[in-house]
Amino acid sequence: MSYIAAGLIVAAFAAAGWMVFIASSRQLTPLENTLFQILILAAGLSGSFIAGRNSSLQAARDMIRPHARSAFRRLFSMNRSLQTLSAMISEMRRDKPDQRLDTIQFLVNEQIWTGQDSLADWSDIIPEDIAEIERRQAQNDNAS
Repeated sequence: MSYIAAGLIVAAFAAAGWMVFIASSRQLTPLENTLFQILILAAGLSGSFIAGRNSSLQAARDMIRPHARSAFRRLFSMNRSLQTLSAMISEMRRDKPDQRLDTIQFLVNEQIWTGQDSLADWSDIIPEDIAEIERRQAQNDNAS
């Protein structure tokens, strides 16, 4: 739970306690009673909303994480394959310039860019896991 949500919920309880304390010493006016209730309701609802939103986001991340890791690995592998293909096409273009190879090179590069955007999207969801996968891949590349 975030500090803001906890603070709002504590504020709601504090306002309720304060209301009870004041009401035990004297009769509250209708305006005071209404204002206390609005304050307690607003703080409690806001805190509950923020805590619920944070909780549901965390639950969604926990549910997605196992699938996201494998999806990211597949996407990472496909992107590397496209980069290899792009390098091969570039080499072929140097050996024998051809307009068709230029078109194919552009299409492959476009897919690489799309893949890189997708990889960036996954890094918003599982940043720690992606850093670990990239670190392992770099170690494998250095070992090769």
